[in-house]
Amino acid sequence: MPATDTHVPITAQPWRTGLTMLVFAGLFAYVAFRLQVLQIDESKRLAEMGERQRTRTWTIMAPRGGLYDADGSPLAVSAGTWNITADPVYMDDRLRATVELSRILDLSREDLRKEFELPRNGRTIARGITDDQATQVKTLKLGGVYVRREYTRRYPEGALAAHTLGFVLRDGKGGAGIEQVFDGDLAGTPGKEIVTVDALGKPSLTDAESIPAQGGAHVQLTISAPLQRILEEALMAQVAACKPLSASAVLVRPATGEVVAMASWPTFDPTDLSKLDVSALRNNVLTFPYEPGSTMKPLFAGAAVADRLTTFNEMINCEKGAWTYREGRAKRTIHEKTGGHGILSVTDGIALSDNILMAKLGVRMDPERMEEWMRLFGFGRTFGFTLPGEEPGMLPRAKKWTRINEGMSLPIGHGFMVTPLQLAMAHAAVANGGVWLPPRIVKRLWTVDGERERDLPLPATPEPRRIYTPDVAAALQEAMTHTLTEGTAKSAELDGYTAAGKTGTAEKVVNGRYSNGDNIGSFVCWAPAEPQMRPELLCLVVIDDPSIGKGFGSVVAAPVVQQVLQKSLEHLRVPKRPVAEPEKPRTSGTTTTPRTTPRIRR
Repeated sequence: MPATDTHVPITAQPWRTGLTMLVFAGLFAYVAFRLQVLQIDESKRLAEMGERQRTRTWTIMAPRGGLYDADGSPLAVSAGTWNITADPVYMDDRLRATVELSRILDLSREDLRKEFELPRNGRTIARGITDDQATQVKTLKLGGVYVRREYTRRYPEGALAAHTLGFVLRDGKGGAGIEQVFDGDLAGTPGKEIVTVDALGKPSLTDAESIPAQGGAHVQLTISAPLQRILEEALMAQVAACKPLSASAVLVRPATGEVVAMASWPTFDPTDLSKLDVSALRNNVLTFPYEPGSTMKPLFAGAAVADRLTTFNEMINCEKGAWTYREGRAKRTIHEKTGGHGILSVTDGIALSDNILMAKLGVRMDPERMEEWMRLFGFGRTFGFTLPGEEPGMLPRAKKWTRINEGMSLPIGHGFMVTPLQLAMAHAAVANGGVWLPPRIVKRLWTVDGERERDLPLPATPEPRRIYTPDVAAALQEAMTHTLTEGTAKSAELDGYTAAGKTGTAEKVVNGRYSNGDNIGSFVCWAPAEPQMRPELLCLVVIDDPSIGKGFGSVVAAPVVQQVLQKSLEHLRVPKRPVAEPEKPRTSGTTTTPRTTPRIRR
């Protein structure tokens, strides 16, 4: 049987070729797309990722700049110590590391063994080790064990000037005071240490790069540590004696505007923040607006004299303690609650703190001019003072002032609010011959690069301005000396120094009304207050609502100021005046009321 032909003819199938070519074209297109993405679009990101994977970067802490007092004594410093960290995953000899570190650091071998057995890197083994211990650990060259520099903030004077200096938080940032304001300058610039690692993450000992840290700038303050200590000790003793709600004190050099001491209570200890009460952070010198009471009277009397509305020798009838003023249909009566006076000179009115005399001067002045004077004194605005939290105080609302309201209230220190710093600087202008200077607390800001020092610009301050002419300022100072020789602060006279000052007692507003039992006592004073002699120091103390004793400024504030000025002037070795013969009783400006009459304690 003949063989059958089973061959099947092959028919051309071009679609198979096209499909194959299309598949390969798609694959090549995808590869080209991925190459585009990896090598061009994401090349930078992938390169950075690879760099991060092959390097380890550690931050080198920068030493924080120091804070110094006016004489260069350290108030805050950064003490350098060392810490030891370990990456157990990269350690090449855990047994040797355990034995050697236990010996050098005096740590338990069992504790170290447990640390090194953990599968997590970045273990802190010890903190605060000495330079000698750090050197010994470095010499061992243990793989996966690192010695790092760290700094601890220390305050050599403890809690001295706490509100001025502030403190440093755990993250290394300034939390208050100068530490907060100058944090960017004090912090410095951290350095870096970059180490290359192999595929297993083990650091290379040869391929490393180190960028050193740059230390922070230093700040020198106008604060004098010895005078700050005198001020704080006197204020804290009075706080313990009369138990007020709060207290504040400031010591100023009138000729320069420098704040040489500043204290506030409640206070805190920057070396132990675990006991910090948030309310204690308030610096009352800057953030406690209050009605100044009678401490305003000399300032306004000087304004009235400067505007030629009166003279210091003018005799004014003080109406025996009660006076009614009428303006149109309105009328208002001023009373002296603790007695009254007859005819007083303006000088005696300042010394005896007579409300009626000051109110009579107030109604003579045009209200618009009175507002100009309040602004000239620096009230109702901030100074741009270096420390944080400065309050502007409060002036009457922006309406038309009247003689019967502002004219009678503002000259006796009612109806507006100031901060202790504002009032101190206004009185410092009198002591400075009539020139108001902005308060300063920073003396110098500088950096150190090797052995070279470079000064940095200080914060801007307002321009000085003249408030009184030299003659008016000198006459006002002389008038204020009678407050201590025969007025409301007679018990606060200084030994060997002539002083000028004014007491103040302001009733606090409680439930919308002035309270008879809630007072703020204050006293401002400077010395020496001799003609043609520059006063050295001015001190203001404000005691808020003492719970023990009366809140009169002559009782709660004047003794503190007396103690502070006496000790401070003696510490500075300011010469005392020669002992003079006893002066005869004054005859000028006598009053119709005998000197034995009760005086108003303001």
